[in-house]
Amino acid sequence: MTDYNKIPQRFHKYDSSDRAKQLVQTSFAMDSLFSGVWPSQWSTPEAPEFHDVLGQAKAAGFNVLGACTSADSVGGDLHAELRALEFYLKKINEHPERYKIVRTVKDIDDAITEDKLGLYFTHQGVKQFEEDVDRVAVFRHLGYGYCLLAYNNRNWVGDGCFETENAGLTGMGKLLVDAYNRYGMILDVSHCGEKLSLDVIERSKDPVISSHSVAYAIAAYPRSISDARIKAVAASGGVCGINMVAGFLDLSNPDILTTDVIFRHIDHMVSLVGIDYVGFGSDFIPDMNQTAISLQSPLGQIVFPDDGYSIKLGAKGLPTPSPGQIVAALVDKLLEHGYSEPDCQKFLGGNFYRVFKQVWK
Repeated sequence: MTDYNKIPQRFHKYDSSDRAKQLVQTSFAMDSLFSGVWPSQWSTPEAPEFHDVLGQAKAAGFNVLGACTSADSVGGDLHAELRALEFYLKKINEHPERYKIVRTVKDIDDAITEDKLGLYFTHQGVKQFEEDVDRVAVFRHLGYGYCLLAYNNRNWVGDGCFETENAGLTGMGKLLVDAYNRYGMILDVSHCGEKLSLDVIERSKDPVISSHSVAYAIAAYPRSISDARIKAVAASGGVCGINMVAGFLDLSNPDILTTDVIFRHIDHMVSLVGIDYVGFGSDFIPDMNQTAISLQSPLGQIVFPDDGYSIKLGAKGLPTPSPGQIVAALVDKLLEHGYSEPDCQKFLGGNFYRVFKQVWK
């Protein structure tokens, strides 16, 4: 059996300058989507690697991770979501001196002062709400900073990005958007269809983000987002977070993701809307084995109906550098192309901090 944790990407070394490393260390840095879905994206349900993996992100300079506890594609109902949250709370309680759950930007500031890694939770989808829009308040209180409105496929809110009918926001979906606004939950349109995304942005009174998607103009894949959506997110005051999944950024599906490829997506978005609306959202998976196998399965083709491309992604182990592995080298690439240090700080986390300060009530 193939061990997808031993693919070349996992061992690749990205060279970076002392200047870039220092800039990351002294800036506010946030990964808006750290995909540690439980139990499928950890080596075992006990995840003995948990503290090492998160410690590496902290050592690289990250202050906050958006911990994805679960997703509609792997069950995602209320019971499954609560079990996943229990896992994270147990791990946090093993070393409370290392972590702090952040629900407000004051919590983020306190975590930095206390030298702790801030964690907020996210779920990719809406199954856990069970069409009870006021349940948003419960999850917000539990530490969920945002939840995706759809995960690739159709649900009671609207169409995901792989639905060719491209249906927009439903009546219940409108009520859910209102509940997000009411309770201070950030609206995220990653994995959502085009019409659903634009409807959500139009409906919301608060900024809307795309936490971990790349530019369709650079990589024409259904998970990517159009220029129109990038502009609409920015017009709402939100941020487009760029993921680090090699096969999403580069449709040649390379074994090693280069900073040149990532830069093309960043620079394209910046050329459209400016540096104030672009950020970092790795979509890194700690243990790749179950996800890689799933992408090659019949279920994977239901979740990612892309004429077999996701089978190729899975066969390569979905190469994705960890946030700490690539962040300083990516900063070097930005500096090399004329971006200033303040520009880099906005990309690293300053832009998301601004949105969180506005929306998290």
